Amino acid sequence: MTSAAAEWAGTARRGAATITVTPGHTISVQGVREKLAVLDALSMQGVLSAAEDTYLTIKKYEGSIGTEYFGGAEAFVRYKMAQAQKDWRESDRLFLSKLTKDGAKYRKILGAEEMAHAFSAWLCGTALISDHAYRWIDPPEFESCMSGTFESRIESDGTRRGFKALTVNPELWFGGRRIQMRVPIDDAIRNGIRCVRYTVLPRQIQEKNERIDDPKSAKHAVEAEIRVLDGVPIPSGTDFAVLPGVKIDRDATKALEAKYKIKWPAG
Repeated sequence: MTSAAAEWAGTARRGAATITVTPGHTISVQGVREKLAVLDALSMQGVLSAAEDTYLTIKKYEGSIGTEYFGGAEAFVRYKMAQAQKDWRESDRLFLSKLTKDGAKYRKILGAEEMAHAFSAWLCGTALISDHAYRWIDPPEFESCMSGTFESRIESDGTRRGFKALTVNPELWFGGRRIQMRVPIDDAIRNGIRCVRYTVLPRQIQEKNERIDDPKSAKHAVEAEIRVLDGVPIPSGTDFAVLPGVKIDRDATKALEAKYKIKWPAG
């Protein structure tokens, strides 16, 4: 792990013993470091499995928020409003404050959050030293690469997410997308990377509303997501592997083949 990743994850603060999750609730720096050491000894798929398994052990707490922990409608409405407004400080405070009623569950979820911090640090460090990142795309997005830069799509309300989500997991595949984009991590990409902060605390964000600084639920740890700012040039060494049966505009294909390597299915 790079020192930049450790600092970003809050594990290298000089003299700090704890990391504040939200006011009044902390996790241990030493606990994060110990979990990071465990992840560093695993393969990439082992790390992704460990992060996902950690989330699965506590997801039941998220599912029972409304009835078991909040009880009263007014408190639950405040919590849901904080979530809708992406006020994570307030939603996390409300959730963890209610969870303190059960000390064993409270300690378990904070331990899981230490793992989420460790995973985030591991992922950031891996991204910064990796040779390539990946993205599965469909033909319209493939054709949009003619612009030569990463550009998020325009949503129905006229806004953009402001980034492209890539992954450092070469084994990841999104069903329905038939073209794998492999991107060399050159200096421009490395400078344009924004590390994703994964958390086991409840996060409900529609993809179109996700922005570059938003945290991500650890339920999606297998995605091993990193974010690249809109406007960053697509490196000339990028290649595209096309699965059988994909139909792509001929003119777009010619233009892209002049700039990038395209691997067509055999036969």
